Amino acid sequence: MTTMTKLFETMNQERTMLLDAITTLPEGLLDEKGVVGEWSIKNVLAHLTDWESVVTSFLPDRIATGNRPHILSVMSADEDAWNAQEVASREHLTPMEQLDEFQRTRQALLQVLSDAGEEALNRQHPWPEWQGTLATYILEQVGDHEREHREAVLAAIEHLRERLRTQEE
Repeated sequence: MTTMTKLFETMNQERTMLLDAITTLPEGLLDEKGVVGEWSIKNVLAHLTDWESVVTSFLPDRIATGNRPHILSVMSADEDAWNAQEVASREHLTPMEQLDEFQRTRQALLQVLSDAGEEALNRQHPWPEWQGTLATYILEQVGDHEREHREAVLAAIEHLRERLRTQEE
């Protein structure tokens, strides 16, 4: 099995776990603030969408040059403010529109990785700050980020289900 196949399968399995849990909820609950910290589940999707969009946009140049994208410095200067701004910029979307953008962004990332090819995915130390392979970078920077937020969303969904059961009694 190629690195690309393994990477895509892992990312798709992780994404499916999140989507399966989300699609069981009424749309209104996806937009309810304060269920994942201060955010709604839709806001978490917006946050994940933003990060994947950023990675998708800088990755081709970074693979080619190894240079650290300026956007990473901007983001890390005040990560909380960046996240708040990006989530707010998607607030006008309905939960289903946000879910669609979430999926489109993943497809765009997979296309960039596919275009980069197997050799790029397996390249060790593709830029000065990263000792592993590009595939490992994606798994850690995108996959682990999504997994962290997925766990918070799953906990929120369980809490919402308990609340709904209590209201029905």
